[in-house]
Amino acid sequence: MLKIVIIDDEKNVRLVLKNILSLVCPEAEVIGEANSVKNGLALLKELKPDLVLLDIKLGDGTGFSLLNQLENIDFKLIFITAFNEYAIKAFKFNAFDYLLKPIDPEELKNA
Repeated sequence: MLKIVIIDDEKNVRLVLKNILSLVCPEAEVIGEANSVKNGLALLKELKPDLVLLDIKLGDGTGFSLLNQLENIDFKLIFITAFNEYAIKAFKFNAFDYLLKPIDPEELKNA
């Protein structure tokens, strides 16, 4: 079972991602979700996911600021964002993929 955490400040995006994942990746389980850097950081330390779907811009900072607060990144990372200009920076964090909103279910499945 692939354990996934979704960190995005938009509730409807988190809901869409969960729905897409249930259709294209039934062996995955969303074990938590957060809407901010602060909540996401606490969730990652507590749950130890295999994969994190992370937005770039969150209400209290960025996905990058969240990652910089972790001692080590011991999960796969896929950025989910509306901003294409951060892709190079995302891959410096060893991102597995960088998907633009609106999310294409096939792209998410392939990632």
